[in-house]
Formats: sequence, C-alpha cells, structure tokens
Amino acid sequence: MSANVLREFLHRSREWSRARRGLELFETAAADLQELADADTGFFVYRKRAMLNGVTPQRPVVYVPWGAFANDIEELQSLMEEVVSTKLHLMTPLMERWILAEDMPRELQTRWERYGLLEVGIWPLISREKPLGAIVVAKTQAAVDQLTLFTRMALLDACAAQISLALDLILTSRIAEEASQRDLLTGLLNRRGLESRLPDFIEQCRENARFLIFGLIDLDDLKLVNDTKGHPAGDEALREVAEIIQRNVRASDLVARLGGDEFAVVVESDEPDVESVMFRIREAVESDSHGLSASVGGAMWGMDGSSLEACYKIADQRLYECKRLSKSEQQFQ
Repeated sequence: MSANVLREFLHRSREWSRARRGLELFETAAADLQELADADTGFFVYRKRAMLNGVTPQRPVVYVPWGAFANDIEELQSLMEEVVSTKLHLMTPLMERWILAEDMPRELQTRWERYGLLEVGIWPLISREKPLGAIVVAKTQAAVDQLTLFTRMALLDACAAQISLALDLILTSRIAEEASQRDLLTGLLNRRGLESRLPDFIEQCRENARFLIFGLIDLDDLKLVNDTKGHPAGDEALREVAEIIQRNVRASDLVARLGGDEFAVVVESDEPDVESVMFRIREAVESDSHGLSASVGGAMWGMDGSSLEACYKIADQRLYECKRLSKSEQQFQ
C-alpha cells in the first residue's frame, strides 16, 4: 500500500514542473497532498524573490490554505510573519518530520488549539540554495488505512524537493521573460515589454477614471555626441536620459526605449493635456542632462486613437512638428 501511494505521488508530482505561476503550483500540490500524503490540513508559505536584482522581500505570504486552515488566512499570515521575524529558531529543530501537536512550541499550541490538530509537519522550500518558504501540513483525524511513518515523511521530502525545483523553474522562466522585455543598455522596457504591460495599464486608468497619454521623446543631437565624443559617450547619454524621464513620471507609469534615441512613455494623467505632460518631460531632459536637447510628441488614448499603432502615428507626427519648429527657432536666433 505505502509503495503504491509513493509511486503514484511521485508520478503526479512530475507534472508540477509545468506550472507557469507559483499559485498554480501550490494549488496542484495541495490537491495531491490531501489525496495521497495523509495531510487533511495545511498551507504553503513563501517569500517571493525579485527577478532582476535577487533581493528577497522579508514578508512571507501564505498560499492555498486547506482543511482546518481554509478560512483563516489572515490569522495564518499574521502568525507566519511573526514566526519568520522572531521565532524561526523555535521551528527549525521541528522541520522535516511529523510531530504531535502537543509537542509544538507552547505559543503555537495556544494559537492553533482551536483547529483540533493531531500532528503537524513543516518542510522547508529551498530556492537557489536559500530557504524561502515552507510546506506546513497537519492531520485532524486519524486515518483508517494509515501510511507508515517512513512513507509519510518520504512523501513530504519528495513534495518539498519537487516544489523547490518547480519554483526555481518558474523563477528562471520569469527572469528570461523579463529580460526579453528590457532594453539592455538603459534597463527600460523595450517595445515588447511596453506592449505586454499596456493592457493592464489601460485597465488601471479606466478604473481610476484618469486619462492615458502616450508620448514619444527623440534626442536631437545624439549623433553629434557619437561623432565627436564616441559611442561610449552616446551610450552614457542614453542612460542619463532614461533616468531623467523615469524621475519625471510616476513610478507606475511606463517608460520604454523603442530603439536608437527614441523613448516612449505611457502616462496616467488627471487632465487631458498632452502638451503639458510632454513639454514638462522635454524641459527636464534639456535642463538636467549634459547639453542634450529633445523633441517630443504625444497622443491622448481614446481621443487620438485606441491602439498603440494609432497613438504612435499621431505622437510621431507631433514629434516631428516639434522638431521642425525647434530648428526654425534656431535659424532665427
């Protein structure tokens, strides 16, 4: 019986590596644990790792509680934050084994006595050699066809290993996807990244009852910088402008480098005033950079067009009108 359950569990857990998101992984694993691992209650706790810089947020998040824990996520969340921040040393000696509920630390016993737990097990989740979470499982009823202790521990050992591996695969996939949507020189979004985030941004503007402005920024004299100071100086100028643009829009707004010396912004605005938004960015570039000038053009989403292509076309026309006027002004100075 135990051998058959273990084989079935290992067979199912191979499918976990196909999960595209952590939540999908936890939901699938929870269903298999309930059915095969003699764990009628449990949850997952995990601290997401930032994709690009490797910084791990300190706040652990509880996922997919089931059984006696199912409707108590706020209590679990509060407890896990407390345990991770101040009481992790109490839990570490109890990990990777099933223990009687009465043998848990007194503080946990007091907070969990209303769940009617008989046994509890905690298995750490390791991502890239660092503990970033845990599987917390429990039993509230004695099983009729109880698995051997060895099998129950082996199932959770395998579960923790497979979930840890699947989380690494998900992170690797997300890092690759994120990298494919970033401009390597400036770290801004590229066109693909802009297009992928635009639908959510549009929906956000609708929910906030605000206007969406699409804008283009084109440097007027980057070629001169490249020709007189060299391409490394031109690259530094592009990075400088990228930082200036980001400083002059909201953190939630989208900033992209579309190629060459052309930048794009997608801005949430309280007013339908394209010119004010774009000329403010232009002034920031020209005042904060080292002698660079820029031309700008913008379009109001929904008024000038309802697609990226339509708004780009209008913004591009206005940008070149800005460039033409700027050259005319220089000729008469």
